Amino acid sequence: MRKSLSNNMMARILLCAIVVIPGLSGHARAETLDSVSHIHHIKVVEKKIFVLTHEGLFELVGKNNMKLVGKDRFDVMGFTTLGKTLVASGHPAEGSKAPNPIGLLKSLDGGLTWQAVSLVGKVDFHLLEGARSELYGADSQSGNLMHSEDSGKTWSSLGRNNFSDIAVSPKVQGVAIAIGNSELLITKNAFKSTTKIANNLKITQIEWSNSGLYALSGSTLYKSSNTGKTWAKLSTFKAEPGILSVSNQMMLVNVGSDIYTSSISGKKFKILS
Repeated sequence: MRKSLSNNMMARILLCAIVVIPGLSGHARAETLDSVSHIHHIKVVEKKIFVLTHEGLFELVGKNNMKLVGKDRFDVMGFTTLGKTLVASGHPAEGSKAPNPIGLLKSLDGGLTWQAVSLVGKVDFHLLEGARSELYGADSQSGNLMHSEDSGKTWSSLGRNNFSDIAVSPKVQGVAIAIGNSELLITKNAFKSTTKIANNLKITQIEWSNSGLYALSGSTLYKSSNTGKTWAKLSTFKAEPGILSVSNQMMLVNVGSDIYTSSISGKKFKILS
C-alpha cells in the first residue's frame, strides 16, 4: 500500500467485494448490486456489516438485502471506528457542492448523519485504521501515511506509506502492527521506528480486537495472543479469502461469493444467508 492499498490488494478487494453480494434484490428498502457502481470494502461494526460504496454507506442485513445508512450518498473510501464513533473519508456525492475530497468525517449516530472533523478539501484517505483516540490514514493524493492522536482533529505526516495493512492496538497508545514488503512490523511509538516480527507465515491481512490479533495467510485464518510472535490456526477456508474484518462482537471473512461470519472469535463460522 504505497498509495493507500497496493494495486494487487485493491484489485482483490474490489473483485471479491463485488462478487460477494451478487444480485442483491427483493425487499423494499434493499439496494441491488446494479444500483451501485462499485464497492470499496466491507467492514464489521459491532454486530453490523457495513458496505463501503461509491454511492454511500450501506448495511448488509442479508445476502440479498443491502440498505442505505442515512441519506448521504458520499463515496466512502476509508472507514473505521473509534469506540462507537464512525469515521470515514472519500469524496462528496455526485452533484454535491461540498469540497472534494471530504477529508475526515465522523458520525455519532451509526452513520445516519456526518460532520466534518478535519482536512476538508485536502485529504482522501483510502485506508483508515484506528482505536481509542488514535488514527492512521493513508492519503491517496500525497501517498503519505498520516497519524492522529486526538480522533482526527490534528494530524502529522509519517512520510511515504509503504504498508499494505495496519492493525492498531485496542489498548496501548502508539502500538500498532503493519504489513510491509510481506513482513510483519511492530511499532511502539506510532511508526517513528519499527521492529520486524519473525514468522514463517505470508500474512496478507491483519486485524486487532480486544480478543487478540488476527491474520490471513493463504486460505487460513490465524490468531496471536502475543503481538504476532506465535500464531495458532483457527479456520481454513475453501479458497483464499478476499476480506477480513473484525470487531469485538463479530468477525467477517469473504470467500468468492460467500460471506462467513463468526461471533466466537473465528473458531466457527456460518455463511450469511
